[in-house]
Amino acid sequence: MDVFLPWELNPALDQSRLVLLAQTAVNVRNKAFSEANREEGDTSWGIGCKAHERLGHALCRLAESGKHPWLSVHRDGLYLMPLIEGVAVRVYRGPADKPSQRHLEAARIEHNRRSEPRQMAFSFMGQPDEPDGPWFWMMAIETDVEGRALRAVFFQANEAGGTRNAWEAPVELSAAPAVDAPAAAAPAPAVDAATPAAAAPAPQEKPTRPARPRAAAGAAAKGALLSRDGRPLFQAQTVPLPLVIQPS
Repeated sequence: MDVFLPWELNPALDQSRLVLLAQTAVNVRNKAFSEANREEGDTSWGIGCKAHERLGHALCRLAESGKHPWLSVHRDGLYLMPLIEGVAVRVYRGPADKPSQRHLEAARIEHNRRSEPRQMAFSFMGQPDEPDGPWFWMMAIETDVEGRALRAVFFQANEAGGTRNAWEAPVELSAAPAVDAPAAAAPAPAVDAATPAAAAPAPQEKPTRPARPRAAAGAAAKGALLSRDGRPLFQAQTVPLPLVIQPS
């Protein structure tokens, strides 16, 4: 089967327009996830809801800026459908080769709402329907396990879930915030050979011996010998003995 680029099938789907739509969706989603705090209880479901609402806000601002007259946004509560010159492009998170039935149903409703007046006006011409059609335009935001956008793919899908003409938009992915490395220890200052070494600290003086405690009342008299813990020591006394002369 031949693969066609989106702008080859519909000139309204200009490449620069699709890239702007894809880059906006990727930036909004990755910014929402970079601000999440898992430790405080943020979950992928809650962050995804925030990213969806922020995407609707961002697309509405682009449409209202006046710089992109080709862009309009159908937004009703949580329902969001960007349109490029009236061509609906269903944006969703998930694989490009397996769009869920919920997204296919939303694309079908939007397609019927916008193509019904034209079909009634030209039904007499009897133009043959497109094989296996109708075919809807969709943009899948494929993510990693954490929910961050990795790439954006435009393709066509029908009610049966068949897909064709997939084209990956070239988008820039925001880099993950760098983790600060631990600061290296400051190098020791170089010692100049010409500078004399600092003088060694003087040795500490020998601590003085604590004073002996005074004898308590009733203790040994002044001048008595005391031990280190203050107890009196026994002092021998010299007693003169009489000289005894032995007979020869």
